[in-house]
Amino acid sequence: MNVRPKIRNPEVVEDARRLLQAGGDIELILVFLRDRGFDQADCIYAVESLMGRPFADAKGLVIHSQAWSDRYESDTKLREAAREALRRLANSKSPDLPRIIFEGENE
Repeated sequence: MNVRPKIRNPEVVEDARRLLQAGGDIELILVFLRDRGFDQADCIYAVESLMGRPFADAKGLVIHSQAWSDRYESDTKLREAAREALRRLANSKSPDLPRIIFEGENE
C-alpha cells in the first residue's frame, strides 16, 4: 500500500516556519499554505510540524479556521454522511464486514 508522506512539500512548510518565526499567526500561515496548493490534510500535518501540536489539536485549528471556513459546512455534511453509512453497516451485522465500534456519542 502506498502511503503519502505527511509533508508533501517541505520547502513550503519551511517558508511557513519563517513566517511563523516572524510573528505570523495561524490564520496567515493557513492562508499561505492553502494559496500554495495545500489541502486540509496537508495543513493539519504542517500545523503539527510547525507548532508541535498533537494531530487532534492541529485538525481542530485547521477545520475551525477562517482560512478554511468556506469548506466547513460541506465537510461537516460529508462527515455526517460517512458516520451514518458506517452506522448502517454496523447495524447490518454482516459477518463479511469488520467490526465497527463508535466511541463517544458524537462519533
